[in-house]
Amino acid sequence: MARSLKEQLYRVVRQAIEDGRLEPGLVLLEGHLAEHFAMSRSPVRQTLARLHEEGRICRFEGRGYQVGAQPGDAVRRSLGKGDFRASRIERTDTWRAHAESVERDVVLCSMKGRFELNELQLARSLSVSRTLTHRILLYLQSIGVVEKVKYSSWTVVPLDDTRLHDLYQARRQLEPFMMTRAAETLSDADIQRYLTRLDDAARDYPRVPSALLDALENDLHHEALMRGNNAEIMTMLRRTRPILLISKHLLGSSIELPSVAPFFDEHRHVFEKARARHGEAAGRALEEHLARSESQVQTRLADFRDAGALEVPNYLREVEPS
Repeated sequence: MARSLKEQLYRVVRQAIEDGRLEPGLVLLEGHLAEHFAMSRSPVRQTLARLHEEGRICRFEGRGYQVGAQPGDAVRRSLGKGDFRASRIERTDTWRAHAESVERDVVLCSMKGRFELNELQLARSLSVSRTLTHRILLYLQSIGVVEKVKYSSWTVVPLDDTRLHDLYQARRQLEPFMMTRAAETLSDADIQRYLTRLDDAARDYPRVPSALLDALENDLHHEALMRGNNAEIMTMLRRTRPILLISKHLLGSSIELPSVAPFFDEHRHVFEKARARHGEAAGRALEEHLARSESQVQTRLADFRDAGALEVPNYLREVEPS
């Protein structure tokens, strides 16, 4: 998993102190570090507190911290690129790592009932800034997992039988149409890549990670469909993402993988029709796959509701149906 912002910052500043590029007595201010690394003050504050606990920096009579275990003559200067050997902080991976774990918590709760999510508590739980937390929640909102209800409170959209059926109904209307169009534009190389990935996974099954299963679903239900060249429909389909998240976060963890690979042959059938440039046949094959898939996913959902273990994180609170 990618390191958090505060972990990356801690390593960069600690290394600079150990190498002597941040000299003893140098005054480190929270605001200056936040500005230098173009980040919020929260991870900077936590980094300085950790370095202080380790005795690498100390408090003194002035504002901020001094480098060194004991206070001395204060050195005040601007921070430059030369002070930090690796000053690039990877924000994208950090965001994705946090979003993945929050997505899992929220999706599992959505299968069990009605929950509220507190944005402030989520930021504290992850030890990240409100900016990063809000970005995660906007992503979850865009895929139909949460909805904003007030300033710092969100509601988890329950994933009950009715909603699951409605989502499948939407997919059965839109995905076959997009596949019919995509069959005309998908390259032979792309189709072969999808088929090879399916074959490799089928050979290793059931020793395949859930992340690979999710990637194979993405090959057909997102990447290939994008070649249908209708951005508005793809935006609509983004709201049906919770269907795929059920399998992503249940199969291989809360629920054992089926004895037979769950969708490989059906995906292969769609891609083979597309490779033959039989667009309407590819669309029909995808519609048939979705029709069979709904009952399987309904069963997984019911099994998890009845017997699946759920550990509710402190930023989520179950609420009674209104």
